[in-house]
Amino acid sequence: MHDIWTVVWKEWKEFRDQLLSLRRGGLSAIILALILGVVAPVQLGVEWVESRLIVGYWPFLAATMVSSLIADSVAGERERHTLETLLASRLSDSAILIGKIIAAVLYGVGFAVVNLLLGLVAVNVAHSDDKLILFAAQRFIVTVVLTILASLLMAGIGVFISLRASTVKQAQQAFGIAIIVLTMGPLLLFNALGYETRRTLITWLSGVGETRIEAYVVATLLVLSAIVIGGALARFKRGKLVLD
Repeated sequence: MHDIWTVVWKEWKEFRDQLLSLRRGGLSAIILALILGVVAPVQLGVEWVESRLIVGYWPFLAATMVSSLIADSVAGERERHTLETLLASRLSDSAILIGKIIAAVLYGVGFAVVNLLLGLVAVNVAHSDDKLILFAAQRFIVTVVLTILASLLMAGIGVFISLRASTVKQAQQAFGIAIIVLTMGPLLLFNALGYETRRTLITWLSGVGETRIEAYVVATLLVLSAIVIGGALARFKRGKLVLD
């Protein structure tokens, strides 16, 4: 655990340098935080808190922020010629990889939670009628859990791709294709089904209930994350990376 948190701290120092530099992404993060955490909540009002879309919106946002960093995790080290130095340390292979994944997940989840809390404050300031506007407890918990799992899955996919890429640009291109497949694939598959099949599926989902659907999504994300991260751990071998 100490080795893992050593890697997390190293990654966070690099993230911090990027965020504090307006030219390296800090300004974009500030603008995004203002739009998502202040402007949008004020415009939407109570709907921003009560809408069911919030359950999917924040996991998507966190996963997007993770994707902006994780492609650099190994390919960036290789391109900057610092990978050999990292592998020459006493840190184990699993500690290096897991540390990079945790650092990216913490960044994505942290960004989403900060914007969520900013939005909650903005809605209460702009639209409160002498009563506190809060998320429903169950929906908030489900949103946080899905945000963590979506970030974990995206980090696992990103680090697996980064392991196989020789440059950051190559990793970003492959990662972009993977994201398109993950986001558009289910929609295209659904549209490819016949009318009666789609109608039957929609009817079944309506009868299952929101709670059970959320449980299915959580279980699916857990299984996919375990598969991807397990594959990355199997791929991340010190001797093979040095030879590559």
